[in-house]
Amino acid sequence: MRLVADVGGSNCRFALSRSRQVLANTARNYSNSDWGSFDAVLGDYLARATALPTDMVFAVAGPVHGKAAQLTNRNWGFDADKLATDFGVARVNLLNDLTALGYAVPVLSASQLRRIDAGSANQSGAYQALVVGIGTGFNVSPVLQIGGKTLCPSVEAGHVSLPSSIDRMLRQQGLPADDFTTVEDLFSGRGFEKFCRLATGKAQLGGKDAIALYGYQGACDVTATIDLYAEMMGWLLRDLSLAYLPLSGFYLAGSVARAVLTVASAPCISVLQGACPIKKYAQVPLSIVTDDHAALWGCAQYGVG
Repeated sequence: MRLVADVGGSNCRFALSRSRQVLANTARNYSNSDWGSFDAVLGDYLARATALPTDMVFAVAGPVHGKAAQLTNRNWGFDADKLATDFGVARVNLLNDLTALGYAVPVLSASQLRRIDAGSANQSGAYQALVVGIGTGFNVSPVLQIGGKTLCPSVEAGHVSLPSSIDRMLRQQGLPADDFTTVEDLFSGRGFEKFCRLATGKAQLGGKDAIALYGYQGACDVTATIDLYAEMMGWLLRDLSLAYLPLSGFYLAGSVARAVLTVASAPCISVLQGACPIKKYAQVPLSIVTDDHAALWGCAQYGVG
């Protein structure tokens, strides 16, 4: 029996898993604001659990360095060895939350995904996919299957320079491209909101407001803004497709990716399907991870087999 958890800045999701399967009837969600520490939340879950785990795997929304991790948006730290000792389990493993999604991807069912572009997944050779997270921040997780095992190498893609193609698009629109120097500066929650305010000239326009107004009569400036953002997302994915060759599919996660591609997938797909002299393979599938418990499935797969 394994305890799995997805620890975000606002909420924690827990469940037990056995033989790589998350036991749905053991799932429980907690609001972090109700608790002073992660240890307190974990203790409450274990006190209510119907079985005790032998190990634990936690997905953390923040940087993970070996056996230590830190939440990005909350002052909660994690020490794997101390957690194992304090809660009496053989071991605790810590994963970045996007890495956990990477481990989940090969086992996610159609009900846990929304297909945006059918594409054509590579059915021969090695399994090679890419998770792209656009939410509070930005990062990617390569997903490789080698010798029957899934590997998700660590990457810090959000801090690389913004591609020149996207920088050029911003400048053509008369927007201050120097305000978006890295990928995460633009493709993140704060980046999306800042872009919406600058592009529309509406100082109080938030990201959720822009999505809500998309397509409404009289909100043409907002509609054009979201379409442009979706197009730039397409150029980013096009670059990532060449860098990582995800022949088995793109899997997008995060609140910004979900919101934008729900209302404006066409501009993104149009760029991805465009001619490219280097890209000789068929268009790969593009899906959104819709299951909020998907990271728990990744934790259940990690290190097994």
